[in-house]
Amino acid sequence: MKSFNKHIISLALLAFSFGHAQEGFISTSRNMQFINPSFHGMNMVSKAGAYYSRFDFGDGTSYIDNKYLYGNFAFDDMNFSLGLDVNSFSLTNLGLTENQIDLSYIYKIPVNFDTYILGALTLGIGSQDIDRSSLIFQDQIDLTLGTISGVSRDPLADFSPSTNYFDVGASALIYNERFLIGLSLDHINTPNVSFNNESQIEKDIAFSLQAALEFNVNQYGRSFLPENSFMMTYLYALQAGETLRIYSSQELQMDGFSLGILQSLAKYKDNNSLEFGLISGFSSDNYRVDLTYTFPSSQNAFNPPSIVQIGVTMDFNRFSRNRRGNYKRLSTDNM
Repeated sequence: MKSFNKHIISLALLAFSFGHAQEGFISTSRNMQFINPSFHGMNMVSKAGAYYSRFDFGDGTSYIDNKYLYGNFAFDDMNFSLGLDVNSFSLTNLGLTENQIDLSYIYKIPVNFDTYILGALTLGIGSQDIDRSSLIFQDQIDLTLGTISGVSRDPLADFSPSTNYFDVGASALIYNERFLIGLSLDHINTPNVSFNNESQIEKDIAFSLQAALEFNVNQYGRSFLPENSFMMTYLYALQAGETLRIYSSQELQMDGFSLGILQSLAKYKDNNSLEFGLISGFSSDNYRVDLTYTFPSSQNAFNPPSIVQIGVTMDFNRFSRNRRGNYKRLSTDNM
């Protein structure tokens, strides 16, 4: 039983390391709330979105599948917002699935006429389970024939490991129409995610810093660019135990169309992953569609061949139809 638990634990740790690598591809600059929930309160605008990501290892059967839904409801008169995040992460070749639901309370504090601080407290409920049909036991392996039987007589083959946990996080950011600086803490209570009730495997506290800068690249009205053209640069670093992730992106917003590039470095113990990618999006009134494609510098177990992300966002700002092509990301007038 102890050896089986160690095997399950090793699978969970492996998936955890990949999971932190995957977070960066959900949390492009269009989804800062995935890293920092305080972003739910940006300009006190209610919105909702859905994103899907696939992290493919290249053999057609092994991939990470991630579905992410979010929404927030703003109470502008009372200077606070409520944010909801639902994330489902699965590692198909290990049969591991992790689901988490987070509820955030975000409060707005004015600093001056165009600068604001947003602080958030996040409470979450998570669950993990492993599909026993994805596990292979010793009596299923025939070394002589080189085959794997679909049935095991091992008593543990009927065991379906699962666990549930409670999670706590906190975050804050300061922003105006030119810059954004944020910090966040996840898993403050270090929840126990062990499949064995007799052991302790705690999630490491995750610490992250974020920064963004946006500026007008066509302030003199040159004809080769649309009137509303802005460059958005975004950077964040996340440290959780032995996992380090650094992500950066540069996006050019030209009226309703945006195009950019991303760079990402993920480090877990002695393993490194370096990726580059393309970001594109289209905005119209209250809607936005995003597409991200990431490709590695090399292909091995820690440099995945490709990552595809597609998503749609809708805001409920009654002024959105009056933007007239101005889709500036950092703004303080809800326009």
